[in-house]
Amino acid sequence: MRLAFSLLASILLSVSAFADTLITNVTAITMKGDEVIEGAYVYIRGDRIEYIGNGRYDPKDASNLEIIDGTGKFLIPGLAEMHGHLPQGVANSQQAKDTLFLYLAGGVTTVRGMLGNPVQFEMRQMIKEGALDGPTLYLAAPSLNGSTVSSPEQGAMLVERYHNEGWDLLKIHPGLTLKEYDAIAKKAHEVGIGFGGHVPADVGLIHALNKGQASIDHMDGFIQLAGGSDESLSDEQIRRVVEQYNNTFKSWIVPTQPLFNTLIGGGDVIRLSRRFENKYVSPETRDNWHNRIKAINKRANSYIKDNRDRMLAELYKSGANIVLGSDAPQLYSVPGFSIWREIEALIKAGVTPEDILVIGTRNAGEYFKDKDQFGTIQAGMRADLLLLDANPLENSKNLFKQAGVMAAGRWYSRADIDVKLADIAARNK
Repeated sequence: MRLAFSLLASILLSVSAFADTLITNVTAITMKGDEVIEGAYVYIRGDRIEYIGNGRYDPKDASNLEIIDGTGKFLIPGLAEMHGHLPQGVANSQQAKDTLFLYLAGGVTTVRGMLGNPVQFEMRQMIKEGALDGPTLYLAAPSLNGSTVSSPEQGAMLVERYHNEGWDLLKIHPGLTLKEYDAIAKKAHEVGIGFGGHVPADVGLIHALNKGQASIDHMDGFIQLAGGSDESLSDEQIRRVVEQYNNTFKSWIVPTQPLFNTLIGGGDVIRLSRRFENKYVSPETRDNWHNRIKAINKRANSYIKDNRDRMLAELYKSGANIVLGSDAPQLYSVPGFSIWREIEALIKAGVTPEDILVIGTRNAGEYFKDKDQFGTIQAGMRADLLLLDANPLENSKNLFKQAGVMAAGRWYSRADIDVKLADIAARNK
């Protein structure tokens, strides 16, 4: 029975994947400024948006056309996971298939994979060809850290190698010396590859910003600079750090707020274990998470959550460049749905529904503007779309009320997604 169920899911997805698509009579929140088009028609050919407007659109060739009635629904660009992780094993393993589909099931149509493995090139190509269901992938090279880099010369050599291999960016991890980091940054600028991730302790936030680090992930550099690891920060301490950020290179900030608050500050074991999305990971993983939380709680940092929450709120109020990222899959951080948890953290930080949409969609397109065009609903843009049952401009949690997802022109209805999710859950009982 389970085999038949799985086969049905595969058939449903493959049938809906390749047809040109016309979405009719939808409210399109285009993310082109504050433009909202009522009664919009959106025509998708291949992986591109060909037309969007509030007049009826009749395609020249309707022989291979899927029509989606958008009446009463809202259309936005797909969400981006700007600090996600991808499987390291066989490209089309069951783990890879599940992980990639879970991203889609949460409305994530773009993932910036932040720990490179060569198999991910094959994975990306299979997604492009339609052999795997998944988001568009941008790939960080294998980590540059204190264990993989032993000298400035070696660091520069690795940068050139990774650039030549075709990675989209470099991943910075802790442990690099200042000289190694500077050599990496210099060579990265020379060859034209961005670098982002952690801020090594010997480097510090301001130096990393001055060297043009493209993203500061997890906000650890901000907390380190403010001295907020071991004491409660004052409002003035937080403002001073935020002001320093705004006076240097305004790198993109990827907060990964819920995960890092939990990793450092602990969490409610019972509440976390009851999250609905946990059923999509293995019992062994759930047990491991449960035990890790109990261990973290014994040594939890009592300052970190409040310091990080207030730092994020102040960064947002100051106009910082923020993108959405959750560091999935990790501790109670299930791919796709962990972005929902990140959105909840942004709501808590006082981010408006309009700005959450900007952070989750258009900003990612701006970050990757040298790679492709996406993040807004306009002709010529990659057809990454999220169809919603309720208006996300009224309440950001309406982003979770998803009627369907389109990833690079491939459409997955709510029914398609639910069938596949049920299959994943059944295998993880």
